[in-house]
Amino acid sequence: MVFGLWTIVLKTMSKLFIFGIGGTGSRVIRSLTMLLAAGAEIKNCDKVVPIIIDPDAQNGDMNRTVELLKVYRRIHKHLGSNRSDGFFKTDISTLSGIANDTDGVVQDTFVFDFGGINQRFRDYIHYNNLSPGTKSVVDLLFTEDNLESPLTIGFRGSPNIGSVVLNKLVDSAEIQYFAKNFQKGDRIFFVSSIFGGTGAAGFPLLLKNLKNSNSPLANAGYIQDALTGAITVLPYFALQAEDGSVIDSNTFITKTRAALSYYEQHLNGLEALYYIADTPDAPYQNQPGGSGQQNKAHIIELLSAMAVLDFMDYGQPDFGSETIYHEYGLSEDASEVQFGHLSPESKDKIAESLSRFLYFAKYFNSYLREDTDSPYYKNLELNNLLGREPLFKDLDKLINSNDFGFLNWLKELGNNRRSFAPFNLDTDDFNRLIRGKEIVTKAWNPFDKGISHGFFRNELDATEKKLNEPDRFRKFVSLFEEVTQKAFNEKVKAV
Repeated sequence: MVFGLWTIVLKTMSKLFIFGIGGTGSRVIRSLTMLLAAGAEIKNCDKVVPIIIDPDAQNGDMNRTVELLKVYRRIHKHLGSNRSDGFFKTDISTLSGIANDTDGVVQDTFVFDFGGINQRFRDYIHYNNLSPGTKSVVDLLFTEDNLESPLTIGFRGSPNIGSVVLNKLVDSAEIQYFAKNFQKGDRIFFVSSIFGGTGAAGFPLLLKNLKNSNSPLANAGYIQDALTGAITVLPYFALQAEDGSVIDSNTFITKTRAALSYYEQHLNGLEALYYIADTPDAPYQNQPGGSGQQNKAHIIELLSAMAVLDFMDYGQPDFGSETIYHEYGLSEDASEVQFGHLSPESKDKIAESLSRFLYFAKYFNSYLREDTDSPYYKNLELNNLLGREPLFKDLDKLINSNDFGFLNWLKELGNNRRSFAPFNLDTDDFNRLIRGKEIVTKAWNPFDKGISHGFFRNELDATEKKLNEPDRFRKFVSLFEEVTQKAFNEKVKAV
């Protein structure tokens, strides 16, 4: 007699921890979230955990990224984590969410809690209580403007201030919790700029502390052995010159050179380091911090987000003992970048997913409410759900929010000197939506409409009958995943 044995297989849930440091870190995470919402694939992990580090609690770039992450998380949570393909398939979690922290050790947020540093740098270091000798050293290292700088709006382009404040991160509850829940096989990625204050100081300090061979952190061995990557964003924008402003973009290159010299000698523990930069665009408004610091999305941030996807493509055997260095280059110095200007590898990562999600967004806005008599619309009872049910409201926000929405993100990307403009956003004609991939219909063939409202409506009706899904929101999203996939495969790939 043969007895069967039940074997319990525990799947290792690998995580990618992304430290988004400073304003650039937030903007890159915004672009990464858009790519994941569209269904771009991120390999070798089951969960992405963004940790945004910025002492400026009112930073506009950070706060709109956080709102986007919250909306994405709610949508993904309802759709479920058991889907291998489709929109919102990647699990994005807060730090506390990775272990269902119910003790309140860390807040359920994507942002590192600085505890509201509501004081000047002078008061933060207790300058008035220092000995005369120590004061003399401090006076050599910091200007009077540095000492008087309010920490409530970050480090205002001063990495020397940031290095003092951020050096205490390793002792925080967040980093302790991160280490406690770090497992073998998890990965780390840093996103920061090199020409500001928070990013330039925070990245090397965090790397040094996390990779310290004498680290007191829990699971220090796993952290030291973890595959670790980073993207360092060099200058790609300028700021308007303003008398009295603490930030002068004319110093960006000088700061970059100094930081690069330091990085060359002191960055240890990285498997891969990505560099990216661009000629500055028309100067942004000079906002040292606060809610006014909300810059339009830029192709550099999109390509930086793609560096995360690229890093995750590699397996352990692909790395050796030396750091692999990457730079990004376009096929030509184009001012209006379309999919054809990207390398085949880059295009494969994002072109199809962004196109399909744009089809979804355009149909959601322009045609959905014209389908009230369609069987799929009636069976899903969309008349009672659109604009009323919370998840459909979240979906509408993610697509249409003027603050952080997908369509506005694409518009911002297209509104720079070097624009990312693969789509014709001003049209609702699906055949003309992808630049360089326009679908030419045959006038003599009344059945050849390419991708039309009628094509989508017929496919939605036919597909809805086949889907066995009782949850209306999940069924709604699945419908558009399948129909946009068919449209892209049958119509766009043939062009």
